Amino acid sequence: MFNLLSILIHIINSIFSGVYTSQFLKSKQNKKITIILWAVTYFAVQMVIFEVIQSRYSFNDVLSAIINVLLLLGMQWIFYRKGESGQLFICFSFVAGKEIIKYIASVLSVVLGEVGWGWMNTLIMQGKLVTSTQVEVANNIMLFLMSFASAILYALILGVYLLLINKKYVRKEYQLQVRENVFLILPSIAAISISITLKMMLITVENGTTILIYDTVPATLFWIPLICIMLLGAVIANVILFQNVVQYHEENKKATMLENQIQQMQREVQEIQDIYADMRGLRHDLRGHINNITQYVKKQNNTDAEELNDYIRNMEETVSRLDFGYQTGNPITDIIIHQKRQEADRAGVKFSVDFNYPKELQIDVYDIGVILNNALENAIEATTLLKRDKYVSLHSYVKGKLFFVEVENSFAREIVMNKESGLPESSKANKNFYGMGLANIQRCARKYRGDIDIVIDTSKKEQQIFNLTIMLNGKPVGP
Repeated sequence: MFNLLSILIHIINSIFSGVYTSQFLKSKQNKKITIILWAVTYFAVQMVIFEVIQSRYSFNDVLSAIINVLLLLGMQWIFYRKGESGQLFICFSFVAGKEIIKYIASVLSVVLGEVGWGWMNTLIMQGKLVTSTQVEVANNIMLFLMSFASAILYALILGVYLLLINKKYVRKEYQLQVRENVFLILPSIAAISISITLKMMLITVENGTTILIYDTVPATLFWIPLICIMLLGAVIANVILFQNVVQYHEENKKATMLENQIQQMQREVQEIQDIYADMRGLRHDLRGHINNITQYVKKQNNTDAEELNDYIRNMEETVSRLDFGYQTGNPITDIIIHQKRQEADRAGVKFSVDFNYPKELQIDVYDIGVILNNALENAIEATTLLKRDKYVSLHSYVKGKLFFVEVENSFAREIVMNKESGLPESSKANKNFYGMGLANIQRCARKYRGDIDIVIDTSKKEQQIFNLTIMLNGKPVGP
């Protein structure tokens, strides 16, 4: 006959492992159905291996731990997509947790048992339990209640442990390298090894009598749970440390990319400014020459005058194209908007601009350049899947010390928001879509004690609206 506590533990492991794994990996089918199928399958396999087979062919503790890990890996292979990062960590962290928590729950069970058996002895001494039948019934009830109490304690501790890992492991989409996998699973392997050692020490047999270490060394009732809690804490702390390292490296990478982007923009803008100045001088000289030629033609009375007028008109149109269509108050923003206007025209995107550089505020033009370049590039690119009604609008205004930039565009694709950053995630099909560009924009805004705000209008599936507002806080120039 199966032990009630073992069955309850198997049920808890089956449910919790399914829910825990689903938080990290992508299932092949519907998530809820996958968890149910996982729990049923995992429970059945556990019962066969650890209750039926192990009762006939005894496994040593090391082999049991290996079977536990391989069982979880096999279940992942069946129910979840292959080759996903973090599979080893999920297996080892779960096995480490359930093995270590057994000892915490066992100590609490011993304490509860002492209280329960003491209460039964009191009833016997008081004469309330007289016959052997009454004692047997009370004994069975006590064992039943203790089994449920132990299972509940085990479930609570395991649930808190898994919940903390899930909460602290925020970058679940991060692809782990081999060294990172090793770094993450080492504390779990250490915890499993210590659990095997504790199991060897916990029970001894002397003269055919089973003796618990708690009876011979009462201090272990305190030290074993403490050691187990520290081991679980080490696994969780290692996850927190790893996530902080990943975040630190990504922040450094973003900062480096942003710095390089600004430096490259400074070099390009300096070159374009020189060309822009030459163009302005050339445009002025050409218009002067055209005016002189026009005056000369008017004085002449010959048959070629009409043909020459057409030629001069074409020259004037060519010269007008040398001038930028937008006068924003700064040549850098003029150039960026002019370039993005050309990109929009080539993509068939309606492009409207109402932008003025805030000369009265102390905001570095290169930071505004990064904002405009990334925001407009993202906006134009987001319209590519639309067949009609493609548009991008740029608007700016000043309120006191605050400078606002609004970029709005139509789009027709699904946007997934990153839980950690609150920004749209980059699309794998098109890695330049939002993602890193918005992170750079937000970094520039926060440099000026500002931030960004995103509003997505999905009321029309065929044409959704993405609105990005950037706020920067700039001090007025002068006293």
